[in-house]
Amino acid sequence: MAINTAADSTPATPVGKATLLDVARAAGVSRSTAARSLGGYGRVDPALREKVLEAAKALGYRANSLARSVSSGRSQTIGVVVSDIENPHFSRAVRGVSDVAQAHGMDVILVNTDEKIDLERAALGTLLDKRVDGLIVASSTGMAVDHLQDALDMQRPLVLLDRSLPGLVCDWVGADDYAATIQIVRRFAEAGHREVCLVAATSRSAEEIESHQASPISPIAERIRALRDAAHECGIEYRLFTGAMSQDRTRDVVTSAMRAERPPTALMGSYSEIVLTAVDALRAGGWRIPEDVSVASLDDARWMSVTTPAITAARRPSYRMGARAAEVLLRRLAGKGAKQKRHMLSTEVIWRESIASPRRTGLLTG
Repeated sequence: MAINTAADSTPATPVGKATLLDVARAAGVSRSTAARSLGGYGRVDPALREKVLEAAKALGYRANSLARSVSSGRSQTIGVVVSDIENPHFSRAVRGVSDVAQAHGMDVILVNTDEKIDLERAALGTLLDKRVDGLIVASSTGMAVDHLQDALDMQRPLVLLDRSLPGLVCDWVGADDYAATIQIVRRFAEAGHREVCLVAATSRSAEEIESHQASPISPIAERIRALRDAAHECGIEYRLFTGAMSQDRTRDVVTSAMRAERPPTALMGSYSEIVLTAVDALRAGGWRIPEDVSVASLDDARWMSVTTPAITAARRPSYRMGARAAEVLLRRLAGKGAKQKRHMLSTEVIWRESIASPRRTGLLTG
């Protein structure tokens, strides 16, 4: 009688379908040792870890992230929430976060909120449900903190990116917008301008801000504070133009200002997209830079160095801000660092050809 031995043999595990137990058996270690080796937590002899990694590669093993988070208490994932991913500043910052996270074996889940607080609240809830280990958030609001406090209450480390929030005890990584704005306003005054105007992307009216009835997000608030202080120091006036929340609205704000009885001779934009639209509106209206109006940006962009004239701008350390935020969060996850710390990075002003004496042709450069 022929005996069929096929049923008695164990079939080879298809590549890509291996389980953690398959990897442990192939490496000759326990399941827990295999889990620690692949998850990057706990203590494992380096030689055993290498055997596990080789077995996992040979079998085409893919870790089950949910099972790994249950066994280790960590998902190896960072949740990142930004208010506008189309803003080049945030794009560069997210790249910084991602590069540092990947170098430490962490995954990143990115959510864009389009500057809407309801979407931000929903995003926080989703990320917490996914058991992210920590959060990096560029908030869309200057005041609401309850949803962020909930995350802290759940023992989730939180780093605020760019925008600080009052009353929230957590890390913040941002740029020195105040110092950069001071420098630019001083240069306008040195060139002979008697008034400096700021076009800002905030829904708060100039009257609300000036009367302290409302406060915009912290970077804009710091730029306005610097504008006030520098104008007072230099003995000049200043004006705020708010509501530049879209290209159409920015174009309307700039065009209306230039057609007013007292048009500005010195104009600043709170970030690069505002300045791009402002330059387009000025050229469309026949106003020359810097002969008719000097222009500066409080947020640099690549196009500013190649346009004619090149635009003076504050170069914010966007990539370094994101990278530092990730580094701070990783230290928190490792149980290191003080309870609260502000991490302010310096901002460099790039002096170009867009500032001149008012109604004069001669250029003023750095």
